[in-house]
Amino acid sequence: MRAHFPLLLLLAAPAAAQEAAILPAALPAEAAEAILARPDRFADLAADLIHGHGQDGAITREAIETTIALDRAFFRTRALRAFHESDLDGDGTLAPPELAARAATLSAPARARLMRQRDAADADADGTLAPPELRAFAEAEVARASRPQDEALLRAVASFDSDADGRTTLAELSRALGPLAAND
Repeated sequence: MRAHFPLLLLLAAPAAAQEAAILPAALPAEAAEAILARPDRFADLAADLIHGHGQDGAITREAIETTIALDRAFFRTRALRAFHESDLDGDGTLAPPELAARAATLSAPARARLMRQRDAADADADGTLAPPELRAFAEAEVARASRPQDEALLRAVASFDSDADGRTTLAELSRALGPLAAND
């Protein structure tokens, strides 16, 4: 069986090359590999993107970038929510008494989470969270929560704009991905 393994690779290589030729040449290699591995998943992601963030059945590169920015804003807001709820005087800085007052109203797991987040955000370990520390914490949480691979797949949708009008439609995606679905 081992002797046939290289033969199987040689036979499989043309099929993989043929599938890759279906994809737009501008696609980054990692995105192309992900699309080839699961064309159905990519088609669903692209359809959700177009229906959710596009207009008139199509999406532009700008709208894709806005979608990515919205996702990042969501992660940033989620990271800061507990701190905003603790900012009793609304000055943007969290003093230890403000955090203690908020912590006293929380369940044990939520209190532990708030204190863990406080420790992570308090870069100078002075017990007070200043706006620059909060911004740095939020950006670190965005980096942890967002996945470059997912963002690359969202951006890959724009590569399927076969008529170069600046808009990718579901029809363009279907034409490009149809042959891949037939090979599944």
